[in-house]
Amino acid sequence: MAVFEVSTIIKCTVDRAFDFLIRPANISLISPPNMGLHFVSAPEEIFQGTTLEFKIQSFGQVQELIHEITELDRPTRFVEQQVKGPLKSWIHEHHFEAIAPDQVKIRDTIEFLPPGGLLGFMVTESRILDSLDEGFDLRYKKLKQLLEQD
Repeated sequence: MAVFEVSTIIKCTVDRAFDFLIRPANISLISPPNMGLHFVSAPEEIFQGTTLEFKIQSFGQVQELIHEITELDRPTRFVEQQVKGPLKSWIHEHHFEAIAPDQVKIRDTIEFLPPGGLLGFMVTESRILDSLDEGFDLRYKKLKQLLEQD
């Protein structure tokens, strides 16, 4: 399985960062516009066992995905796993660590297997990793803008 890991430090409390990221509406705010993220079905706030149905524009096609929140330990971690989607496997761990009273380290770890078949020739591990690099660079910049303002 391929692994992508990235982190950032944000000037806010761990609770504020965690509470922000467990709200699907906020994920839309920090996602790249060209991703076209649209939630078809999602609660206001996730909890363990939540399923999220959404669509994204990826590699020239609209993809329909379903993820399940398989673990949630407030305010330090939650895990989402692909139930339905184009990849063979996708597990995204979100970690939150208070490194000072007003600073949080957010670390994202994604383990995935690219799709098989013809789609696998276009959507390679390398292309997915490049897309994740770009997406999380923008995501973390937007998170800092939104969470560090008072």
